[in-house]
Amino acid sequence: MGLAALLGGMAAIVLGLTLHWPAFDLIGIALLLLVVIALANVVRPSALAIERAIQPPRVPKGSPAIAVLHFANRGRRTIGVTIANQPFGDGVVRTVIPRMRRGERGMRTYRLPTRRRGIFEVGPVEVTRRDAFELFRLSRKHGQPDRIWVYPRILPFRALPTGQIRHLEGPSSDTSPQGTITFHRLRDYVVGDDLRLVHWRSSARTGKLVVKHNVDTSQPYTVVLFDQRPDRYTEAAFEEAVDVAASVIVSAGGNKAPVELRLSEGTVVGGPRIRDVTAHVDHLTGVEPNPDGSLQAALLRLRRSRGGTALIVVTGVLDTADMPYVTALRRRYDRIVVVSLDPDRPQHATYRGVRVIVAADADEACEAWNLHLHPGMVLL
Repeated sequence: MGLAALLGGMAAIVLGLTLHWPAFDLIGIALLLLVVIALANVVRPSALAIERAIQPPRVPKGSPAIAVLHFANRGRRTIGVTIANQPFGDGVVRTVIPRMRRGERGMRTYRLPTRRRGIFEVGPVEVTRRDAFELFRLSRKHGQPDRIWVYPRILPFRALPTGQIRHLEGPSSDTSPQGTITFHRLRDYVVGDDLRLVHWRSSARTGKLVVKHNVDTSQPYTVVLFDQRPDRYTEAAFEEAVDVAASVIVSAGGNKAPVELRLSEGTVVGGPRIRDVTAHVDHLTGVEPNPDGSLQAALLRLRRSRGGTALIVVTGVLDTADMPYVTALRRRYDRIVVVSLDPDRPQHATYRGVRVIVAADADEACEAWNLHLHPGMVLL
């Protein structure tokens, strides 16, 4: 509009000078003055100051996340009602800043949409100024970009029974090592290792220092394997499966026991020494279906791991061809549970020592988990 008015004013002046019509000259000059006044009104420094805070920056899906705007009029003139636009992900959240007199301050809060799981970019607050004639508009940004994590739902899954002492190299016997510290494997020496752990015979044979790597077999250690294959899920079932995986991780890490998250495409988060599950839930917050990799390949990789107290496999429609790969890990883990999100055929069974829960959604899976896997239950 501003450019059209500017061109119209110049055309009127040219036409007036060409045809010697002073009226056209006056119209052109008036249009040019209108453009200058409107532009000056828009580009003048803004007296509106805005600061924003988001509380909390991490929320479960569906829980409230609040943006708090503190604003002030630092100019000498009254500022009229202003619309503040808040970019949030792919959308925009709008809020109204009321009329403010000179030196007046105020605060507004508004809720950010948290119905969808994900990591969302929250852009600076944008305020658009317009002149009275709607010829020009100018947007100014206030504050810095932020990010908000909308976590999966965390359901009240009970923690699996833990604390059983296991020997990684076979069943216990009269000749088994006493205590709960058990030799696991040999590894390369790193600076800081206790020299008493050096295995001198192997070091002499390999030509480099190797040390004995011991593990505490009484320490609960849970591995959660999440199947990302899109052909196993509907869109809704995938979200329910993410809720299940996040809930199991939070439950297993509730007593600060180590938890490891593995994805079918090969990503590993956490490990035997990681007791804080924040990184695990953060990763699940942004996880998407991925056709790369396979559940069977991920299960084969677990055969080369140290094992643990529990292995939880979270998948969509259960593929019976995957089950032999699951049962092959029974000697590596005290308990193995498969949770399948399949709305068409919920059921619960035991398959060669592996507990299988097939549920329509995360809430049903949680109910079945707490019913069949409570601490008094012994898995066959």
